[in-house]
Amino acid sequence: MFEKWLQALNKLDYVQGKKKTNVDCIFCAVRDNNDKVVSLKIYEDNICFVSLNLYPYNPAHLLIVTKRHVMDFTALKKEEIVHIFRIIQGLQIMLNDLYSPKGYNIGLNQGKSAGGSIEHIHFHIVPRFDSELGFIDIIGDTRVVVEGLDSIKKKLEKNVHKYLNSEFFKDFL
Repeated sequence: MFEKWLQALNKLDYVQGKKKTNVDCIFCAVRDNNDKVVSLKIYEDNICFVSLNLYPYNPAHLLIVTKRHVMDFTALKKEEIVHIFRIIQGLQIMLNDLYSPKGYNIGLNQGKSAGGSIEHIHFHIVPRFDSELGFIDIIGDTRVVVEGLDSIKKKLEKNVHKYLNSEFFKDFL
């Protein structure tokens, strides 16, 4: 039936719940620098933090997570919404410069029925490239993430403050 299989190495234990860390909320644990969880944070301020996705769809797949534990988009304050969306814009500018993607998937999945696996509001930024077909590519063929998380994290950490804390961006926020 299938000639090729998509492999998400090291994700089986997570999907089966075997790798679940004993914390109330994984994102709150990352926010608090809890040593029980893997942290791939590259930026944080008083409203949100930015992290690489531990199981990325593409290189530089980022998560923008509210520092305040919020489970529903409608519970976000106006200040949080504006700030987060400005952060997303700054991250896009950075990713444009560092990776030259041809498009982005940007959004959130709220609730298990919508594909949300963590009950803490977070936004995804997934850079997309011409050489991929997206969903059809995943179903019909094998995808390879071409750059490791450590390499991506170093590159983004080195550059993120230039994009989110620069004089240009301060006016932007």
